[in-house]
Amino acid sequence: MGRKAKPESPEEMAMVHHALENPTRRRMLILMNEGLLTVDEIAQAVGDRMLDYQLHRMELAGLLEIHDGQITLTEAGVAYGRLVKLEKDKGGADKIMLEDLQAHL
Repeated sequence: MGRKAKPESPEEMAMVHHALENPTRRRMLILMNEGLLTVDEIAQAVGDRMLDYQLHRMELAGLLEIHDGQITLTEAGVAYGRLVKLEKDKGGADKIMLEDLQAHL
C-alpha cells in the first residue's frame, strides 16, 4: 500500500473530488480495492478507452501509484475505495449513516 494517507490541501482535495466524480474512475477504484491491481486487469474490466487518462487522474489525486503496469493503492485510495463502494451499495451518499461509516472504514 502506498503511503499517501489523505489530501493535505484544498487543491489536493479538489483533485480527489475531480477523480471521484467520474463513474468509470469510481468503478475502477472499487475493482482495485477488490484486488484487480494491474493495468491490464483494469483494462479488461472497464475497457481501455481513455484508460491512461483515467489512471493519470487518479494518480494525480494521490489515490494510486503505478510502476511497471502494477497498481498500488495508497491509504487514501483504499479509504476512498471503501467509501465509494459503500455509497454504491447503499444507493447514494445520502443513504449512508454514521454507523455504516464506522463499520466499513
